[in-house]
Parts: sequence; C-alpha cells; structure tokens
Amino acid sequence: MFQKIGKYTALCGSSMLIVMAAATAQAADGQVEFTGVINDNPCTINSESVKKSVDMGQVRIADFASTVGSTAGSTPFSISLENCSGPTLKNASIKFSGQQAVTDATVLGMTGENQITGVGIQINDARTGSKLALNTASSDYVLRPQGNTFDFTASYVRLAADTDEVSGIGTGKVNALASFDVTYK
Repeated sequence: MFQKIGKYTALCGSSMLIVMAAATAQAADGQVEFTGVINDNPCTINSESVKKSVDMGQVRIADFASTVGSTAGSTPFSISLENCSGPTLKNASIKFSGQQAVTDATVLGMTGENQITGVGIQINDARTGSKLALNTASSDYVLRPQGNTFDFTASYVRLAADTDEVSGIGTGKVNALASFDVTYK
C-alpha cells in the first residue's frame, strides 16, 4: 500500500511541476510599461489660460495719436496658475514671445496673409501699466498657495507715421500670436 501511495504522490508532484512550468511560460507573454512625468513646477497652467483668445475689438485710425508708439484700444486679459504648492519656489515671472513687428522688436507683429500694416500689439503689465517687451520676463509675481491670476493688457500700437495726408496705418484684419513661458524662482 505504501508503494501505491508513493507512486500516486510522485505522479501528483510531477503534474504540479508541469503545471507550474506552463504557468511560468505564460507569464512571459506580456509586459507592463510605466510612464509618467516629474517636474519641478510648483503650479499648473489653468486650462483656460493654455490657449487663450483675446478679442481686441475695433478701433478707428482717428483713435491713435499721430506719433509712432501711441496706443489705442486697451483690452485686459489674464493668465491663471492653479494647484500651486512649492515650498522652495516662491515667485514666478511671465515672458511673452512671438513674431516681432518689423519696425519694433518689442511688440507683436501681424501674422497670416492680408494683414493690416503700421500697427502691432503691445502687452502691458496691468500692475504697473508699463510696457512688457517681447522676450523679456515680467517682474516677479509672488506665488500664493493654490491659485494665482496675473493680469495684463493688450493694445494696438502705432508703428508708422502719417505722410502727406496718408495714414501710416492701414485698415483691415488684425491677427497676432504670442506664446508665454512661466519661470519659477
């Protein structure tokens, strides 16, 4: 009787080894890939600020002073950051960039076909009202926990003087595109 139990036990043990070997072979048929991102930004850009459209409205040529650099049609806009929580990074600055105007590299030029001439878009820091030149970081904003909104204004700016009773500013569509970068400090 011991011999029968021994053979039966040996047979069961062999079957378990075959099953275990088969299970091990099946485990090698798949894989799991792990991906993610780690960054040191203490905030995220609010989804409404990622791709923003600012309607500058209509202005008349007569709304501009005759001097180059005069502005018209100031329009407010904001960039918001959320989920802010950076114990070591306490400040942020904003830098706008884009196609520069041909005659003034500090303001946005027009993009696309059939664009108006003699005008650009000037961005101002709403805190001070001062011009924020393209490719130049704003002064620092203090980051508050959770959410922050940074306010700016955009204005049409005259880039060409009038000559012999002809306006230096054309009429028509205005399209300009700016990108912005947030630098944390």
